[in-house]
Amino acid sequence: MLLVGIIYASATGQGDAAQRALFSGGAEAVQLALSLCGAYAFFGGLLGVLRASGTADALAKWIEKPLGKLFRFERGEEKALADISLNLSANMLGMGGAATSAGLSAMKTMREVNGERASDAMILFLVINTSSVQLFPATMVALRAQAGAAHAADIVLPTLLSTAWATLCGIGACRWCARRGKKSCCLR
Repeated sequence: MLLVGIIYASATGQGDAAQRALFSGGAEAVQLALSLCGAYAFFGGLLGVLRASGTADALAKWIEKPLGKLFRFERGEEKALADISLNLSANMLGMGGAATSAGLSAMKTMREVNGERASDAMILFLVINTSSVQLFPATMVALRAQAGAAHAADIVLPTLLSTAWATLCGIGACRWCARRGKKSCCLR
């Protein structure tokens, strides 16, 4: 896309404007990344405190039982449930970056059981993780605050509703694929 944009800008005689936009966009991206470092450090530290105090594990344990009923694990995959619940609970609190290690650990555990084949539980975890119900979208609130929004947290309810709906639709799609007699929801 970048190459097409450069070719188009050159062909239309707007090469200088494209070059200025390219360099200013790069500077803005670096500035945004640096401004988010504080928010990520805060919420990453908060997750560390929640883990050290046992609160993250308590939340993870609290959602393990419903998750155990939601996932249809193959033999041996249930060992990933603690990592799955920790990942999803951190995502619900808007700390997606801090939740990544638990998600990778869960997928690694399930992969050890299934080898190269994605199981229904792996696919469902990926779908739920991607739609990621957000109780508090910390990153987006931080972005809005950095941009000078008067009420940065106004997006909390719409985000909760839309991510919950996306998660329900994803779960339904996975269940529908599994009921159609396929071994898993993925295409082979």
